[in-house]
Amino acid sequence: MSTTRRRGATVLALSGLLGATALTGATAGTASAADELPVYAVRSEGLNQEQAAALQRAFGLKTVERTPEGVVTFTDEDRHLRVPGIDRGAGQPDESGQATNQTQLDLTGIRGLRAVPLADAAKRVGETLRGIGLLPAEAVASASHTTLDITDTNGNPVVSAPLDTTVAYAFTLGGVPLEGPGSKVRVSLDGTGAVTQLTYAARTVAADGVKPVLPLDDGRKKCADALAGTPLGSVGYAYPSGPLGAGTTRLEPFFRCQGADSGESAPVLYLPAVVGSPDPAPDPTVPPRQRAAGDAGVAGDVGAQWTTRVDVGSSGTGTCQSLSGIPADITGFNTRFTNAGVPVQFSWTGANAWEQDFKDPAFAGGQDHVYADDVDMTYYHGRGGAFGLSFAGCSAVTDSTLRNTEARWGNRDAEWMSLYTPSLLQSTASGQAWWQRWGPSFRGLHQINSFETGVVQNSSFGSRYGNYLLRRPFLNFLRPMKVRVAWAQAAIDTQPSWVRWATMGPIGNSWIANFDDYFWGRGSVGPDTLPTVGFWKISGSS
Repeated sequence: MSTTRRRGATVLALSGLLGATALTGATAGTASAADELPVYAVRSEGLNQEQAAALQRAFGLKTVERTPEGVVTFTDEDRHLRVPGIDRGAGQPDESGQATNQTQLDLTGIRGLRAVPLADAAKRVGETLRGIGLLPAEAVASASHTTLDITDTNGNPVVSAPLDTTVAYAFTLGGVPLEGPGSKVRVSLDGTGAVTQLTYAARTVAADGVKPVLPLDDGRKKCADALAGTPLGSVGYAYPSGPLGAGTTRLEPFFRCQGADSGESAPVLYLPAVVGSPDPAPDPTVPPRQRAAGDAGVAGDVGAQWTTRVDVGSSGTGTCQSLSGIPADITGFNTRFTNAGVPVQFSWTGANAWEQDFKDPAFAGGQDHVYADDVDMTYYHGRGGAFGLSFAGCSAVTDSTLRNTEARWGNRDAEWMSLYTPSLLQSTASGQAWWQRWGPSFRGLHQINSFETGVVQNSSFGSRYGNYLLRRPFLNFLRPMKVRVAWAQAAIDTQPSWVRWATMGPIGNSWIANFDDYFWGRGSVGPDTLPTVGFWKISGSS
């Protein structure tokens, strides 16, 4: 039997009192040899009002929002992720009869964008946080740019410009990664150095004994089983840090499972590592889906009546793909829209989520004209990758994979495809750029919102995304966000900083583009635009 490794009584206080050890190759290797790892008792959550006020003063913010759980956030709703554009007045009405407004990309303004250098931003943010006693001790800072890339229809770069510089911190406990929405410190600066977005969420925890953990060889087997169909990448120990206010009293070690980079990817999963801990419970059983009029082989077509109304749809896989929490996430998305009076035309999970719902009728069995392309927005949560969506392990109606070449969206109703799928918009895959893979799917579609990298499995993304799209202003704050900004903010709330969210869209004649769309009824929306000139893509760190 190997020698048991025990951890000292590390205390984590992200308010700067004591902190986690920085993650290095050496500490990660030490953790991988452990037979026992500490568990941590949560002593407190969030920042108090005095600390929130200190953040506000230090960064020169007009206001900050502090939730009851102690999460402190700030968003400059006019400048955060702003893209220079020119108002070109009314466009053609939407197929539902909604008025539209044309916005032209301001290429001169975009070319003039500048960003704070990465090292300067990291230094400034670190010194500011240290000055008020809120620098995360021994955490690792990283800086990156949010970028706007514009290409013509032949893939020739037109311009690549920075929208901001973001500084984020990564945390560890005793050398073991600590990641999740409950451990989040992030600050974005525009080109002038002004803060446009800030998030600060933290717990104070103390080591509270140790528990035996399964060896990494067992973890690799568990992860390989959970990632069935996806090559296994890295496996290690980690402490998932769930959202504040969720009733978390202890942090225990888990296996962090990540698939290898491949044509199809699975989100990062956490599986219990403590000996004797139960695996996540399977999704509740739902009645088998019944084919509706308009489905393949069924007479009639009920879809035609719905193009005249504003509505949404949702679809997700679940534990049939070893992904827990998807039904809850889909329900959260649906609830936000239902409460706002927006009909949810369809919602399928597990074995009831079908590839045919996203496939154009030009291809055998395709029924997107009744489902994904018969609503204004479709939200999908499940596996997939750079070349499509995967339903493998759940269903095969009419196939188990929706390929990018089978997607033709917007030639009926769809404005926005919101795809919680890893690596779908990665820059290049198998020699094909993002615009080559997904550009042909834009047949009137305004945006694809997804991710450039892998993602971490989460069950609250849909509700947060819906909330940012639909919320009503309080005084002059908390206005609805643009679709792409709402997607980015939901990623910031739920994902670690290494995850890069992304949004792409077409550019039509006269450089008209729908990069500033709101959801219907919450702000201006552009007209359906075909990619006659090119494509745009915005991507940034969570």
